[in-house]
Amino acid sequence: MERKRREKIERRQQEVETELKMWDPHNDPNAQGDAFKTLFVARVNYDTTESKLRREFEVYGPIKRIHMVYSKRSGKPRGYAFIEYEHERDMHST
Repeated sequence: MERKRREKIERRQQEVETELKMWDPHNDPNAQGDAFKTLFVARVNYDTTESKLRREFEVYGPIKRIHMVYSKRSGKPRGYAFIEYEHERDMHST
């Protein structure tokens, strides 16, 4: 039992190290836009769509882009999103 646990931990550690070597935040196609105009929204209901988020947050100002985060493996929503506004003052008003 202990041996299996150790092997699982070692295997996971190797996966993390491999992923870390491949990760390059400067060439991430999803990382775009101005950070000062972007609002992070946490605890988003898994049934919430991009259009629902747009409808709720557009009252504060025009939205340039909404990025809902999904799991790469399962394709299911992760429960958070990034909303980029046209103007920084609109993001601050939310």
